[in-house]
Amino acid sequence: MEMGGVIMAYFFTGVLVFTIGFAVFKAIRKRKLPSNEYTPFDDITSGKSEKD
Repeated sequence: MEMGGVIMAYFFTGVLVFTIGFAVFKAIRKRKLPSNEYTPFDDITSGKSEKD
């Protein structure tokens, strides 16, 4: 493998680790994970509209 390919592999791995680490850091800093309890389907089934 040529040197350029090795450098590109390390760069890609570094970006991936940084992105995952940053997401975990933000979640810990806020001390909660994003809520996925709400869905628009809940409003549809409970009969809510924009006026409510």
